Parts: sequence; structure tokens; C-alpha cells
Amino acid sequence: MITQLLTILFLVLISACSGLKDSHIIFSGKIKNSVDEVITVSNYNSTMREDFPIDSAGNFKANVKVNKGGYYFFKIGRPYSTVRFKKGKNVHIDIDADNFFKSRRYSGELSSENNFNVEKSALRSEFVGDPKDYFVVPLPEFLSKIKVTRDAVFELIDKSSLSQEDKLLEKRIAEYDYLQTYNNYQKFYSYHKKTNAELPDDYYQPIIDINIDDDEMFRHSGAYRNLIVANYRHASKKAISEDSSLTIIEFVRNRISNVESIDTRDQFASMLMRKMKQGNDNIDDDYRQIMPLFTSDRMKRKLEAKYKSALETVSGKESVDFNYENFSGGETSLQDLSGKLIYIDVWATWCGPCLKEMPSLKKLVNEYKGKNIEFVSISIDHKKDYEKWRKMVPEKNVGGIQLYDAEGLSSAFMKAFNVGLIPRFMMLDYDGKIITAHAPRPSSDEVRGFIDKHLNSPRVMKFSAK
Repeated sequence: MITQLLTILFLVLISACSGLKDSHIIFSGKIKNSVDEVITVSNYNSTMREDFPIDSAGNFKANVKVNKGGYYFFKIGRPYSTVRFKKGKNVHIDIDADNFFKSRRYSGELSSENNFNVEKSALRSEFVGDPKDYFVVPLPEFLSKIKVTRDAVFELIDKSSLSQEDKLLEKRIAEYDYLQTYNNYQKFYSYHKKTNAELPDDYYQPIIDINIDDDEMFRHSGAYRNLIVANYRHASKKAISEDSSLTIIEFVRNRISNVESIDTRDQFASMLMRKMKQGNDNIDDDYRQIMPLFTSDRMKRKLEAKYKSALETVSGKESVDFNYENFSGGETSLQDLSGKLIYIDVWATWCGPCLKEMPSLKKLVNEYKGKNIEFVSISIDHKKDYEKWRKMVPEKNVGGIQLYDAEGLSSAFMKAFNVGLIPRFMMLDYDGKIITAHAPRPSSDEVRGFIDKHLNSPRVMKFSAK
């Protein structure tokens, strides 16, 4: 009996080790002309995100956990790309950092699948060209263009060496790429023309009609994931216009009631997280209704964090303190700024929208110079980008107080304000109490009036007992 039990235990251990081995693949490569020391690999929903070292010769070897096949991401410095992984299949890439996108070449296992993806990206770029020329045209011309582009991708798929199964998969991906471009027409058109295009009343019906319960597409297609969000927006707008008594929470509950995909369910429910904010008088009831809509513990924890942050960052509450490295030397805490109105900008060197706000922020710093307000920029750059921060601060020359948060989004201050997307702007009063966790951007028309209102408001003087 003991021998049999030991045999069973041994087989169980072998099986477990085998399963662990099968869930990891080797993603290796050779990178020419790279000045970066790490390659970052992540999956479609960032539940897996890990840095792997690049040696002095440009080689890397990443042991990546792959529970389910799909398109993953890798990033070297600022450029990033997709790479297809399958369980048990190793992937190798050769790349020139000076020509990141065109130089990608895969070999070994999954070379056909990944080299096809490179060819497809190049083909789509060739057809799209300048987005302004592609999108800002009359609707019939635009619809003709995107059909021609999709058909060209279909032809590339048919001529490829992909398996029949993968050809069918890539055609489904191409269909969603087509629909995403279709959905983006109004956005690009109105941005460049400064007026909306005239669209048929049922223009967005193809987006509303997509299959929202497709786990395979969620893992393989960024366009599909974006279309899930677009489906939420268009379908909710239509449903509420048809039934004014319908709440947005009820819409989501109804929409996902028969959906099996955890990713889709959580994506729809996550759109309701914006209700966890200062000024929502029904925040407690909304929180209780939204929580059961989430399936994964990860998203439930995220909702709970946003709820707590909203309660902790209401106007008038004392802010969590910070003590960060000051670019000019030493450290600066919130207490050091007591007695000043504080306008805070949370940013990072890799954040494009953050950099776009800098010229406007620089104007504010100069306009309010000598007044009782401090403009504080807090970088949440990763430690590997610390030197980029040291270099960019004098290059941009925004002014104000430039601080570095070495813990990034994990610091107590960032967690308290539930900072996720950046740039993020907030305002604290003379005593370090919260005015708002979401201040107007420097480029907004409202920012000066907002600052002046609080700058000119009378202060309550504090007197110590003698």
C-alpha cells in the first residue's frame, strides 16, 4: 500500500512539474544597436508583465509564462510590438533597434506566424499611409478604401504559409481590424476638419452587432478589445435613448447576463468604474451594484481601490503626505510646501499626452510666478528610466518643482489618489487638504479661472493657544 501511495505521489509531482514546464516558453533574441538594458514582455490585459535583461552584446532570453496562446507585447525602450505565443512553442527574433519595425525577423518555432504579422503590419501601413489622407475623405471613398485594405490583407493570408486553422484565425482578426477602422472614421474626420461627418443613423450598427463573447479574439486582437469598448458606448447610447428609465448599471447587467467570457464581462463592468469619483452622491449604492458584475478578483480589487480612493480624496480631506527626490537636490515633502496652493502634475518621460501638456504648464508656471502657488511635477518613471528623467527635466525646462517618485504607482500617495492613467492633475490647498483629485489640465480653457478662484479665496487663519 505504501509503495502504491508513493508511486501515485511521484506521478502527481511529475505531472505538476510537466504542467509548469509546459506553461513557459523561451522568447529569445538578438538586438542590434540597442542602448536599453531590458526588454519588457506583457500579455493582453497586463496581468503578466515582466522585465528581462539584455546583455552587452544585445542578447536576451526570456522565460515567459503562457497559459493561453495569443498575441503578447514586447517593448524595448519606447517602441513596442506584438508577438504571437503558443504554449510549448519557443520564439526567436532578430531586430535592429535603429529600424525597430521594419527589421523584425523571426526564426525557429512560430516563425511563419510571427513573420506573417510583420508583413501584415507593413502592408496595412502601406495602404493607410498618412491617416489624414486616409480618413478625411467623403464617406463613400473611405468605405471603399477600408474594403480594399481588408481585401489586400485577405490576399496576403491566402498566399501565406500559415496553417488552415491560422488562416481562418487571421481572417477573423482582419475583419475586426476593418471594423475598428470603420468605427474610427468620425474621430479622425472631426479632429482634422473641426466638424462632424454626416453619417447614416445606423452607421454604428455593425459595431453593436459584433459577437462580444469571443475569448479567442480577446487574446489575439487588439482591434477586437477596442471594439468591445466601442460596443459598450454605442449600444448603451442606443438602449438608453430607447428607454430613458434604464440606468447604465442596469444596461451593463443586462448586456453581460449571458456572456461567458470573463474578459468581456470584466471589460463591460470596468466601464462603470468612472462612477467611483468625487461628487457622485450615489457612490455607495453604485459600488454595491457594480461589484457583483465583476468576475475576476483582480478587477474586484481594482474597483475596491477606486471606491476607497474616492472616499479618501473628497474635497476638504487632508492629503496623504509624500517625500520625493527633488531634481534640484535633497527631498521635498508635502509638509515643506505648507502655506502654498499646490497644483500637481503626475507624469512620465514615456507618456506622450504628458509631454503635450508641458508647454501649457510652462506658461502657467511663468504667469503665476511670485504668487502663492507651487506647481509640482511628480515623475513616476521606472527606475530604469531615471536618467531619462534627469535628462528631460532641463530639456523641457517647464519650471516649478520637479520631483521623482521612485515607487511609482505603488507609493502611498499615488495609491491614495488611485493614479492609473496619466497625466493626472490635482490641487491641494494651503494646509495640504484636497481641493480636487482631478484638476483641469494646463491646456484647458478652465484652468486659469480654477486656479484664480482658489488663489484668491480667503484663508482661514490658524492661531495657536498661548
